[in-house]
Amino acid sequence: MGTMVINSDTAWKIFTTVLGVLIVPLVAWVWNVNVEVTQLRNDLGDLEGIVADLDRQVEKQEETSRTLIGVERDVQHIREILDRIEVLVTQ
Repeated sequence: MGTMVINSDTAWKIFTTVLGVLIVPLVAWVWNVNVEVTQLRNDLGDLEGIVADLDRQVEKQEETSRTLIGVERDVQHIREILDRIEVLVTQ
C-alpha cells in the first residue's frame, strides 16, 4: 500500500471545492431569506396602511355614536317637555 502525499495544489483544490460546497447553499439561503424579509416588509407596510384606515373608521364611528347619544338625550328631553305640556293641557 502506498502512502498518499497531498501537495499544496491538491490541498488548495480540495479546500476550494469544500468551500464551494458550503458557500453556494449558504448564498442561496441568504438570498431566499432576503427575499422573504423584503416581502414581509412590504406586507407590513400594507398592514400599517390598513390599520391606519381602520383607526380612522373607528374614530368616525365613535364620533357618530357620540352624536347619536346626544340626539337620544335631546329626544328624551323633548318627550319630557311634551309630557309636561300634555299634563298642562289636559288639566
